[in-house]
Amino acid sequence: MDDKVQGQNGVSAETPIPLLRPYKLGKFQLSHRIVLAPLTRQRSWNNVPQPPAILHYSQRTSKGGLLIAEATGVSDTAEGYL
Repeated sequence: MDDKVQGQNGVSAETPIPLLRPYKLGKFQLSHRIVLAPLTRQRSWNNVPQPPAILHYSQRTSKGGLLIAEATGVSDTAEGYL
């Protein structure tokens, strides 16, 4: 694994933190290895994310990052809560 990344000025620099190294995931070229897993904030209506979800996830995204948005139940009896 190459520990060098291209800096803003075109000079290679050491990246001491493995999580910040670029990574290729299938057809996606990620700029780092930090991923936001699918979560549920329990604010969806009938298991459909609402417009406030746009703001929530846009505040947590980064260029070249991977964000898996809004988990949802597969059936009403699989929720685990009322």
